[in-house]
Amino acid sequence: MIFIACISFMMQTGFSQTSFKDEIYEAYTRGNMSKWYRVMIAYEKAMCNTNPLQTLELINYYYGYTGWLISVKKYELAEEYIEKSESMLDQIVNKNPSNATALAYKGAFFAYKIGISNYKVIFLGTRSLRYIEQALEIEPENIQAHVEKGNAMNYCPTTFGGDKEQAIVHYKNAVRFMEKKQVIKNNWMYLNIMTALGQAYEATDQIQNAKLCYEKILRVEPDFMWVGDELYPDMLKRNNL
Repeated sequence: MIFIACISFMMQTGFSQTSFKDEIYEAYTRGNMSKWYRVMIAYEKAMCNTNPLQTLELINYYYGYTGWLISVKKYELAEEYIEKSESMLDQIVNKNPSNATALAYKGAFFAYKIGISNYKVIFLGTRSLRYIEQALEIEPENIQAHVEKGNAMNYCPTTFGGDKEQAIVHYKNAVRFMEKKQVIKNNWMYLNIMTALGQAYEATDQIQNAKLCYEKILRVEPDFMWVGDELYPDMLKRNNL
């Protein structure tokens, strides 16, 4: 009955998960976080709270927005979205403890807390990795789990186990699994992972690989401003290419 009610609601409201995804993608490629916020809130109002796939989609939007909030040091608002996300993830995991994507996101939001308060890395880092490793054990080809393991290896200091070469391995796995599952079209996460991979290549002095990675991104999405206007030309200039 709940599922039927959700379908009925979606038909009445003209709900289309694809349309929201496309708008989030456009907001990401153009660096328009005001639009991202508007689309995210519209999805929040339109989604069916009893559908775990739709809940995870909303969490994906929260995840992207929270990362941006932390990058611009809007920590108080970031904490609000971390709390909302964790509450929804706990509901999913309580019903399905083997949901690898939800577990990976739980690891991600613990990592976000470290981004807000670096001194918490010692105890929050362990909890974050525990969820990520659990997700990988349950589902070795889980995309989000590889993304988060890559992020953990990329951003964690080497003294606490960080390893950019290992980050590259996991980013490449995430990209490969996305391409294998054919979920790259108008998917902001695909561009995000590829960008993280390009930056990790550059950070490890694999300049030719970074160049090829950025060029692949721009073939997929020529209008991706972050790479097209900043990362790629800056890398060429720094390396006299």
